[in-house]
Amino acid sequence: MKNWKPFYIENSRVPVVLSKFAPINIWAISFGFWVWCRGEMSEKTKRHECIHFQQQLELGFALQWVIYAFSYLCYWVKLRDTQEAYYAIDFEREAYGNESDQDYLKNRKRYAWVKYIGREYDYKERVKRAGRKRTSDSS
Repeated sequence: MKNWKPFYIENSRVPVVLSKFAPINIWAISFGFWVWCRGEMSEKTKRHECIHFQQQLELGFALQWVIYAFSYLCYWVKLRDTQEAYYAIDFEREAYGNESDQDYLKNRKRYAWVKYIGREYDYKERVKRAGRKRTSDSS
C-alpha cells in the first residue's frame, strides 16, 4: 500500500463546489482513491495530496475524515480562526511540512502524522512561509 497512488483529476469543479461549504478555499482535495484539483497539479501538490491519501489508507477513509473534522473543530474552538485551524490539523502539518521533500513518500513511516499531535506550532509563521513559497513557485 505504501507505493499506491491516487487517481488525479485535474481541471475539476469539485474543489470549487466544496469551497462553497468549506471554511477555506480548496485548490485540491484527496478523498478516497481520487484527488480533484481546480487546475493542473504541480509535483508538490501531488506529493501533498498523496500524503493525505496514505493517511486515509492507514486509518480507513471514513475514520481519517472523522478525525480530520474533529481536529479542525477543536483547533477552531481554540484559535477562533478558520485558516489557522486548518493549518493546525496534524494531517495538514505532516503534508505541508513534507510536500517539498521528493523522497518523503518513499521514506515515510506508517502513521507519521501521529508525531505532530500535541507539538507546538507557530501557525502565523507557517501561513507567512506558505505565502512566500507560493509566490516563489509561481515565478
